[in-house]
Amino acid sequence: MILVRHAHAGSKKHWSGPDEARPLSGLGCEQAASLARRLAVDRVEVVWSSPAVRCLQTVRPLAEQRGLTVCSTPLLSKSGSARELLAWLHDAGQAASWVVCSHGEVFDALHAQAQAAGLPELSPADAMDKGSAWRLGRTPVYLAPEPAQD
Repeated sequence: MILVRHAHAGSKKHWSGPDEARPLSGLGCEQAASLARRLAVDRVEVVWSSPAVRCLQTVRPLAEQRGLTVCSTPLLSKSGSARELLAWLHDAGQAASWVVCSHGEVFDALHAQAQAAGLPELSPADAMDKGSAWRLGRTPVYLAPEPAQD
C-alpha cells in the first residue's frame, strides 16, 4: 500500500470557495506528475482518494497512466473517522497494490490510531510533506516530493 498526501494546493486564506473544491496549484500539478513518474515501478491496481478536488487531482495522473479510475471515499476526507479508516485499511489486508491519497490531518490521525492499535506497518514516520508518499510494509519507505522544476 502507498499512502499519498495531496500535492500543493495554495493557501486556504486565498481561496474563497469551499475547501473541498480547492484545486492544486501549479507546483501541485508538477508534484502530481512527478508522483506518477516516481511510482512507475510500483504495482498499482486501485487508486483511492479523498473526495477533495486537490486529492483527486494529485492521483489522477497516476491513475490515467495505469488506465485506472480514481475511487473516492469519505473515509479519506478530513471529516472521516480515523478509527473507521484504520479498520477499512486493515480489513483490506493492506492491499499492496493500493494507492491511497488524503490530507495531512487524516494521516496524523491515522498514525495515532495505528500506533494505539499496535499496527506499526500502518504508522509512517512523522514526515508527510505535500506531494509525498509512503510505501508501507515491514520497512516503510518515504518518498519526498521532488523539487520544483525551474
